[in-house]
Amino acid sequence: MKPSIAVVVTDRDSDELCEQLKLALPGVKIQQWPHIDEPESVVFAVLWQHPPGTTASFPNLKAVTSLGAGTDHMDADPVLIGVPQHRIVTDSLKQLMAQYVLLYVLSEARHQLGYYTQQHSKTWQVLEQAGEPKTIGFIGLGALGGFCADRCADLGFNTMAWTEQSKHERHPCFHGDTGLMKVISESDFVVLLLPMTEHTHHIINSKTLSWFKKEAVLINVARGGHVDPEALHHALTSGQLKSAVLDVFEQEPLPQDSPLWALDNLIITPHISARSDNLQTAEAVVALFKALD
Repeated sequence: MKPSIAVVVTDRDSDELCEQLKLALPGVKIQQWPHIDEPESVVFAVLWQHPPGTTASFPNLKAVTSLGAGTDHMDADPVLIGVPQHRIVTDSLKQLMAQYVLLYVLSEARHQLGYYTQQHSKTWQVLEQAGEPKTIGFIGLGALGGFCADRCADLGFNTMAWTEQSKHERHPCFHGDTGLMKVISESDFVVLLLPMTEHTHHIINSKTLSWFKKEAVLINVARGGHVDPEALHHALTSGQLKSAVLDVFEQEPLPQDSPLWALDNLIITPHISARSDNLQTAEAVVALFKALD
């Protein structure tokens, strides 16, 4: 039986990705979840929000990859312990993430909503104030965070980052609890772009929210579990934090009864900050498949 690839993606339509893989690998069977009729032939799997334990039925599995940059769905699956794991961070993914972050940074920094409001009241008033460039603090500076930070620096923003140990030639990095406090307390925008681990769950909580400037903006494009929703709700309603942008949530879709929906100083988007590009993702999958031993 010829080796095959399983595409186990449960939160979106993977038809186009599978078609791209079939075009690139005409002699390889592409099995699309939930129609895995030859599990014993699967040697490589593309996973995203896969049901835990799915790969247990693939006895000849050699490696897996995440569809995107996040790997927490694979890290949480004990069946994958010992299986070589990869992730896919395409140029398109990085560019889309940077566009999303800059959309909200620039909108706030250049007073887009303020000028829009003034237009409708026929008010002619300059809202900018002279001073130092705004500072954007990145919590996490991996492939996506580093790319976004570079683009922000290109546009004249000051940048800094909280990381575990790494250093960066362009963005000052700080570590540990004192480093986290420094980055948050000195930033006008705090961007979450870090992995989900037991140590980063609810890294934004009542304690860390107290470190924010009152005029600061929180942007979460990492994982919903990084933010304690009750603590954030209190910070936004009490005036402790000016505003926030959330693209990810602990429960998705965000429940209709969530009090977050009603907040005027919170922007909610449905996990769309950086969707994987099918063509570039397929190219990455093909390269990983061909590199198998």
